Amino acid sequence: MCGLCGVAYADRERPVDPSMLRRMTDTMSHRGPDGDGYFVGSGIGLGFRRLSIVDLQTGDQPIGSEDGSVTVVCNGEIYNAPELRRNLEASGHAFRTRSDVEAIVHLYEDHGVRCVDFLRGMFAFALWDSRRRRLMLARDRFGIKPLSYAVVPGALFFGSEYKAILASGCVERRVDVGAMKDLFAFGFVPSPCTLLCTVARLPPAHTLLYEGGRVTVERYWDLGFPCIGDQAPRRSAGEWAEAVRAKLEESVRLHLRSDVRVGAYLSSGIDSSAVAALMARLGTEPVPTFSVAFDDPRFDEIGTNRILTDFPGHRLAGQVVRCGAADFGLLPKAIWHREDPTLASGSIPHLLLAGLAAQQVKVVLAGEGADEVLGGYPWYHVEKMLQPLMGLPPELLHRLARLRWLGRRWSRAARALAAPAGMGLARFQQIIDNPPVSSPDELFSERVRRDDGFAGRAEREPGLPRDFGRWQRFAQLQYVEINSRLSDFITRTLDAASMAHGVEARVPFLDHEFVELCSRIPPGLKMRGLREKHILRRAMEGVMPPEIVNRKKRGLTAPLWPWQRRLPGFVADALSESRLRATGYFDPRHVRDLLARQGNGEAHFGGELFGVLSVQLWDDLFVRGGSVP
Repeated sequence: MCGLCGVAYADRERPVDPSMLRRMTDTMSHRGPDGDGYFVGSGIGLGFRRLSIVDLQTGDQPIGSEDGSVTVVCNGEIYNAPELRRNLEASGHAFRTRSDVEAIVHLYEDHGVRCVDFLRGMFAFALWDSRRRRLMLARDRFGIKPLSYAVVPGALFFGSEYKAILASGCVERRVDVGAMKDLFAFGFVPSPCTLLCTVARLPPAHTLLYEGGRVTVERYWDLGFPCIGDQAPRRSAGEWAEAVRAKLEESVRLHLRSDVRVGAYLSSGIDSSAVAALMARLGTEPVPTFSVAFDDPRFDEIGTNRILTDFPGHRLAGQVVRCGAADFGLLPKAIWHREDPTLASGSIPHLLLAGLAAQQVKVVLAGEGADEVLGGYPWYHVEKMLQPLMGLPPELLHRLARLRWLGRRWSRAARALAAPAGMGLARFQQIIDNPPVSSPDELFSERVRRDDGFAGRAEREPGLPRDFGRWQRFAQLQYVEINSRLSDFITRTLDAASMAHGVEARVPFLDHEFVELCSRIPPGLKMRGLREKHILRRAMEGVMPPEIVNRKKRGLTAPLWPWQRRLPGFVADALSESRLRATGYFDPRHVRDLLARQGNGEAHFGGELFGVLSVQLWDDLFVRGGSVP
């Protein structure tokens, strides 16, 4: 719900330019069309754009403590705010608003930076403690809400979107070519990096303190899994299913807390259908739902499957928006709102979906997060099937990976056999379903390849928990995915597209208490044989029609490059030799060759070409300051 930004100076006497702060805040007017707010003190400035959802009358931000020593701006929702409020009032705190955000102020007064431990919700906030002259930034446990920052001599700038940081005029627009290499390796830019080496993303479940010109970033929460050999809770499959259904229903109930109407995104799959079905059970009015269909039947799950709105008795009021070739023209707008691009075109249908929802509601509940929490992606199948081979010598595994028939018939298995055997970011990068990039090094210009930041970035590994090696393989894969692709790709795409239209997207599957429950479920119940999300399907029996409960997963995907004969003019301009040479990231001859081979049907290079196009458009918007779509 909203967007925040600001600056803190190490020198307490340095004044904040109000016009700069307003300029930063105005770049995010789409995130908060209902108003703005500012706080300026000695060496500190906070800016805020509001999307009014809770406490419509008195919930304006920034919000301060009783004595004015603590001030906060927060993007998100604290779902357990009513319970927190009762406890805080009982301990002597006086509330001046009904806003959920005010609880953060009083929790900080009592518990300092550990205030985040008490929050159940999605959030990114900035808190100023004037007594300690301390700026605290914090991001929710799964990175549902974004937060970027930039450190320059004597100052720290921050914002829900890094376009707000750039609007200050105080941060250089220098490109991180190592992050660009990561983009083509993973399909997204992993945190804490962005495509600008001057701007970083605060990782999920982390806090940042800025005091006396020093920056300290620390993790405040981590997800754990049982170790092999640990005594598991004695629950039958039916008992686990009941626990999952009860906890998910509790999460949906909390996510429905709002002073405005709430709708739901709805696909043909079990995840969004489960959320919508539980919403209908908990409410008294028909739930407005919003779905996207594709003109191309290869990508259209709505036209080939019945969705929950087609079944009587669920009290859903469904609307559908169509995505066709002409909508490829939304790509510059999608990149402007998402900032760092991806190698997937899902941002376009997400924009259309949010535009449809914005006509009726300010809040939607979505099914994102279920596949990460319960292991629902195809690469979990591969890991399970290949697990008996993982003890073989690496040379033999690589020899198997090079078998031509395997590469043709089961390319995902070939990639998994060739990947490092130990679970980590390097293996994850090779087994997930990125659009294939056949020759990434050839794609880049010689100048980029010579850059010191280009070498070795895709091979870096994040820190792993101390007992990670004692977890089951399924759990290890879940941990790596939740700590990378979930926040840097899944929730980032959802948030950027929804907030582009002033719609807040909430994700009940990422309630941290629900996730902690699911982390204890035996992997054999999450995937029974090769049936993904088995325990969720058990939990939803009797809640939804069997046709949806038993339906095989099919993700939201959009065509990457089948529309080339009807592409808008900006594509030819962005991929022209002159523009490629002007930006200097890619080899124009190699790109020209890919275009020719793609055009005559010799091979498919949609991943490379879409990535090149996206980076070229990003450069125009964020490096050269091109016009906003």
